[in-house]
Amino acid sequence: MGYTYIHKVANQRKDAVRITCEGDIPEFLKGSIRFQNDATLVLDCVEGSELTRVGVVVGYEKSERTPSGYNCWVIGNAATNLMEIDGVFYKKATILKAMAVSDEFPKFLTGAIIRHNNDGSWTIKTDWGESTGFPGKAYWVLYGTKADGTPDANILTKTEKSYQDYVVCDEDGQDIGLLCEIDPT
Repeated sequence: MGYTYIHKVANQRKDAVRITCEGDIPEFLKGSIRFQNDATLVLDCVEGSELTRVGVVVGYEKSERTPSGYNCWVIGNAATNLMEIDGVFYKKATILKAMAVSDEFPKFLTGAIIRHNNDGSWTIKTDWGESTGFPGKAYWVLYGTKADGTPDANILTKTEKSYQDYVVCDEDGQDIGLLCEIDPT
């Protein structure tokens, strides 16, 4: 199975916020990001609820698939894929490997904790929870390698707004076209 190179559209503002205390939560996200105690956050996400520590960068987007109306997640690769200027986050054009979710998972994910579900979907365990995607409706995305040597990866669902933020490119980063136009939902 072959893979595709992708990157996020660079220098665009990223809907993200660093949460170190309750005062860092924007008013419109207070129903989506909550403190469980002084060191734990609860994020409302399309996969359910995600528990994480304070001090992380949290991405967000509007979503009809959550009770709060926002999908929130930890951007575990914020240090390499985002730049922060005066508290505002912008996307870098980091080249990533991606492959459409199918009946098998890609070899570049060997070592990741992945399961094939009874409904035909796949789930990958990430540092911040689990992501699930269905064949033809999502992409596996490899962001890099963690310190322990396992893949830093996630699933990109074609129905979420962030799907429109990816550009297909060649190995050298030369743009080919928007992923959402090459593979529409």
